[in-house]
Amino acid sequence: MLLKLIIKDFALIDDIEIDFKRGLNILTGETGAGKSIIIDAISMILGERASSEYIRSGRESSVLEAVFEYDNEAISAFLRELGIEEEDNTLIISRQITDQGKNYCRINGKSVPVSALKSIGKYLIDIHGQHQHQSLLNPERHLEMLDLLGGDEIANIKKQVGGSYRSILDTVQRLKTLKKSREEFFKYKERLRFEIDELEKAQLKPREDILLEEEREVLAHSEKIMKALNFSIFMLYEGDETTAPVIDNLCRIINALEDVKGYFKPVEQPLASLKNILYDMEDVVSTIRECVKSIDFDPGRLDEIHTRLALLDRLKSKYNMSIEELLNYKEQAASNLEEALNLDDEISKLESSLKELKENYIKYSIKLHDLRKKVAAAFEKDIFKELNDLGMKGTKFSVDIKWAEADAGVEINGNTYKMSENGLDSVEFLISTNPGEPLKPLAKIVSGGEASRIMLALKNILARIDNIPCLIFDEIDAGIGGRISQIVGEKLAKVARNHQVLCVTHSPQIASLGDAHFYISKVVNKNKTSTVVSEIKGEERVREIARMLGGAEITSTTLVHAREMLKMAEDIKKNF
Repeated sequence: MLLKLIIKDFALIDDIEIDFKRGLNILTGETGAGKSIIIDAISMILGERASSEYIRSGRESSVLEAVFEYDNEAISAFLRELGIEEEDNTLIISRQITDQGKNYCRINGKSVPVSALKSIGKYLIDIHGQHQHQSLLNPERHLEMLDLLGGDEIANIKKQVGGSYRSILDTVQRLKTLKKSREEFFKYKERLRFEIDELEKAQLKPREDILLEEEREVLAHSEKIMKALNFSIFMLYEGDETTAPVIDNLCRIINALEDVKGYFKPVEQPLASLKNILYDMEDVVSTIRECVKSIDFDPGRLDEIHTRLALLDRLKSKYNMSIEELLNYKEQAASNLEEALNLDDEISKLESSLKELKENYIKYSIKLHDLRKKVAAAFEKDIFKELNDLGMKGTKFSVDIKWAEADAGVEINGNTYKMSENGLDSVEFLISTNPGEPLKPLAKIVSGGEASRIMLALKNILARIDNIPCLIFDEIDAGIGGRISQIVGEKLAKVARNHQVLCVTHSPQIASLGDAHFYISKVVNKNKTSTVVSEIKGEERVREIARMLGGAEITSTTLVHAREMLKMAEDIKKNF
C-alpha cells in the first residue's frame, strides 16, 4: 500500500506530505484546487512521462517521493535483479525533475532509469480514469485474471499444460540440435573416418616425438659420446704404464693418511671424505660402463628415427596439434563418429516422443479451454449485474476466448494453432456500453468516468484475487448521481476491504464512505497561490460533506444531512 506521498515544488504545490491509510482514502476539494495534480504526481513516481512544465514557478526542480509497504515476491525479485537491498518490506521511490529536462530516479536510495519505475509500478498501483497504469485494460493480463477466478481447478490443469509445453520446447530444441549435428556429420563424415584411420595407423604414443629426438641426438653423436665414455673409464680406473688411474692415486692418498691419523687427528675428517669420494667414484665408473653398453650403434635405427619423426612432424603440422592433442582428438573424433552413427535412431525416438507430448498438450489444453469457458460465462453474468448496479444498463460484456492460427504449433482438425505455457487460448475482455454498438476491446473505452465504473465492477469481482495493493479511481462519479453514486461508493468501500483505494470524487455519497478523508484546497499568500492537503476528521469532515451536498453555502439542513450520511455510511461498512 501507499503509506506516504511527498511532493515539493510541483505545479501549485510548495511542499506537502500525505500519510495515506488502509481502506478507502477520499480526496475532495473545490474545482481547480489541484486534485488532479496529486494523481499526476503519483503517475510520475510510477514512471509516466514527466515535463519541466510541472516545476513550480521560480524553482529549479520538483521532487516527488512515495513510500510503499509491500508483500509481493515479484517486487522482491525485481529489486534483487537491480541489486537493491530490501528494507523491511518498505519501498521508497523518488523522482526529481529539473528545469534542464533531466530526471533523477531512485529506488531505496539507488539510482535507476525511469523504465525501472514503470516496471515496478505495475505491481504497486492501478490508476483508473485517465488510462494510466490500468492493468485491466491490458489484454495480456485478461487471461491471468480469468484463470485466477477459476481457482485451484484451473491452476492444477495449467500446471499440466505448462509442464507439457516446456517438455515440447525441450524436445524440439533437442531435435533441432540433433538434426543440425546430422547435417554437419554428413558433410564431414568421410573426412572424419579418414582422419581416425590415419591417426590409428600412426600408432601415436605420448611424448613420442620428444623421446625420439633425444634418441636421435645420442645416435647422431655416438662416436663422440663413446670416445668420452671410454676416456673417462681409462682415466678413472684403467690407466697405463705412463698414466696412473685416478682411483689408484686416490687409494695411495688414503693409505698415506691412514698411516698418520694415529699421530695427527685433524686428518680424520679429510680421510673420511676421501673414502666417500672413492666409493662414489667406483659407482661412477660402474654407471659409465652401463652407458657404454646402452648405446646402440645400429645405423639402421637412426634412419628409422628420422622416418618416424618426419611422420610425426607431418601430422603435427597438418592438424596443428601436439602429439598429446592428436591423441585426444582421435578419441573425440571416434566418439563423435559413433554418436553420429546413432543419430537417426535418437531422432526417430525424439520425434515419437514429441508426437506423444503434443497429444498430451492438446488434451490438457482443451480441458483448460472448457474450464475457462465455464468460468468466463459466470464472470460475464457477474459483470453484467455489477454494471447494472452502477447505472450502466444495456452494457454488454464478453470474454473473448480464441485460438490463434500459426505456422508452427499444434495441429487440431487440420489447422495449426499457436502454443504457449498457458495453453492454446488467448483471452480479451470485450464491451459495448451503448445498445446497438458492437463489442469492442476494453482498451477502447474513452470516457474516464465510464472506464472507472467498468474497472470498479471488474475490481469488485476480482478483489480477492487481484494482487495489486493500491487502486486509484479518478472521475468515477462523472455523469452519475443520487442512488448510483451511493452504489458506486459502497462498491468502492467493499473493494477497499482487500485493497487500499484512493478516490478523487465530487460525490458526497462516495466521500461519506471513506475510511480517511483528505481535503485539497488553494491558499493565497503574498499574491502566490499554493495547493495544500490536509486530512479532515470530525466536524471538519461533516462541513466538507455538507459543502459537497449544498454547494458554497453550508446550512443547518446540509449539516444535518451530512451527519446522517456519515452515520449511514458507518452502518453500511459494518455489514461488509
